[in-house]
Formats: sequence, C-alpha cells, structure tokens
Amino acid sequence: MPNLPEDIVDRIKSLERQVRQLTAYVHTRAAAPARAAGEAPDSSRDGGEEEAADERPA
Repeated sequence: MPNLPEDIVDRIKSLERQVRQLTAYVHTRAAAPARAAGEAPDSSRDGGEEEAADERPA
C-alpha cells in the first residue's frame, strides 16, 4: 500500500467502520418481521389459524 497521509488512513478506517455498522443494522432489521402500525403480534392476517385447523387429524 502506498504511503498515505495519516488523516486519509484515519478517514478510510472510519468509513470502513461505518459500513460494518450499517451492514449489521440492515441484517438485524431484515431479520425482524415488519408490522403495520397498530397490528397485533398474533394477528391472523396471514391465515395462520385456518392453516392450523387444516393440519389437525380428522
């Protein structure tokens, strides 16, 4: 690596740190399901209750 001034190296390190933080934030947010405002966590909007009824033995 060429001989760079210390302030440039510090700025590059700072940018790399920010990219790692943003990447971690994006992956963390992507893992959590998004909900509409006011929607209950156990909402059957996706039809979860009907599916459970179909899986019971007859």
